[in-house]
Amino acid sequence: MGCKQMKARFEGVIVSFESTDERRVQVYGSVEGEPAEFTLVVSEDKFNELLRLGIGQRVEGEAVKVSDSPLVLRLD
Repeated sequence: MGCKQMKARFEGVIVSFESTDERRVQVYGSVEGEPAEFTLVVSEDKFNELLRLGIGQRVEGEAVKVSDSPLVLRLD
């Protein structure tokens, strides 16, 4: 029994940053066209790039859905 990793299309605006064991960006926008507030887990390089751009920056792309509740996506 394997866990199928689903790619999800997302877009939104960065509302906060969190740097603990993982680099996380809180985003308000949409996932697969549905309004959503979600966490985007990113690499350290991507985190630093987004941090330089700042809160309010628009982001979009495709990421793997890690969790539905809370909604968490991982950008590879």
